[in-house]
Amino acid sequence: MVSGQVINIGNDGRLSAETSDCYRDELRICDRVIKRYPYHYQAWNYRSYLLANIGRYEEAAESYRHTLSLKSTEHRVWCNYGAVLEKLGILDEASRCYNRALKQSPYYFKAQYRQSKNLHRRALYDEAILSYEQAIQLRPNFYKIWYYRGKALLQLNRVDQAILSFRRAVELFDGDSQLWMILGRTLLQTHQPQDARAALNCALRLAPDNGSAWSYQAASLKSLGKLDDALASLDKAVDLEPDNFRFWHLRGLVLLDLERLTVAEESFTMSLKLQAYNHQAWLAMGWTLQKMEDYKRAIEAYDKSLSIEPDQPLAFYHQARCHARLGQDTWALEHLRRAMSLDPNIYNERSYEDPLLQSIWQDLENDDAGDDLEELELSSFGSSS
Repeated sequence: MVSGQVINIGNDGRLSAETSDCYRDELRICDRVIKRYPYHYQAWNYRSYLLANIGRYEEAAESYRHTLSLKSTEHRVWCNYGAVLEKLGILDEASRCYNRALKQSPYYFKAQYRQSKNLHRRALYDEAILSYEQAIQLRPNFYKIWYYRGKALLQLNRVDQAILSFRRAVELFDGDSQLWMILGRTLLQTHQPQDARAALNCALRLAPDNGSAWSYQAASLKSLGKLDDALASLDKAVDLEPDNFRFWHLRGLVLLDLERLTVAEESFTMSLKLQAYNHQAWLAMGWTLQKMEDYKRAIEAYDKSLSIEPDQPLAFYHQARCHARLGQDTWALEHLRRAMSLDPNIYNERSYEDPLLQSIWQDLENDDAGDDLEELELSSFGSSS
């Protein structure tokens, strides 16, 4: 029956020319039937289905509304109408359609699955997880439910549960590179680089031209201390996606660890050409130039980082060290004060233990003591008047 046909909303633009032409021919037939029999429910339903499949979603939505006005008891039709509304971005109304479908047929998997993803899209993650779990009860071996459930769990920072959900998904189907990649990335997040590396190897076997997978693989190798291998992975990533500033930035960080400072500077320069408003890249550039003893340019790089993200104690601290190297103690003291005011717990102790800044620290203590004396004198003056 026509009412049993379900729209596959994930296949936009993938119809062959032959299939698309066939659908248009059948659409013309439906229109002729409807012209002769205006209340022909099956013709309206099939017309709606055809319009949706060739991407004419607004017309399909209007056609489904007319279909449902003729007969509103077909759960598959409600589900298809919801899918079309999702394509139009009308998510709340789509959710109501899925609810109507589930009310008429509580065990209809398509409606439950689409309702789950609808809730997910609307950032209703708790509700989405419950809905995914209901879908799992209906079809426990469909790996994508476990995959999307894991993604929803990540949004709620329930990382360990997300990993278990992703692992279940790859047990059911090991041929999805995106699934392996998100598993690997999540394992990296929980400091499991060896397991992450294994997952990312699987992703790369399936999608060797995925630059992001190579970059995550590099991160796992870096965590394992395999810096040369990490660099090779990032070289592959930038070859695949030379306009991705993040890959150049990560490559620079690995080169920094390898003490290949000139090449690291070049990598950060490329990253900043692609994305000049990345404060972390300017911070890394400053640190690279500082290690190269190019203190003036390092200070300029830190200034650019701070112009984008002003409250960075680390940038102020390293600027203080650069000014101290240049013999500019007044500027060093000013920047040290800023670092300490932003994060006193770390930078008070760090600056006190830093041989380069010890004399500046002493000046800071002397200045503070002078402030206390001034307050005492003012207090005494006030009491004697």
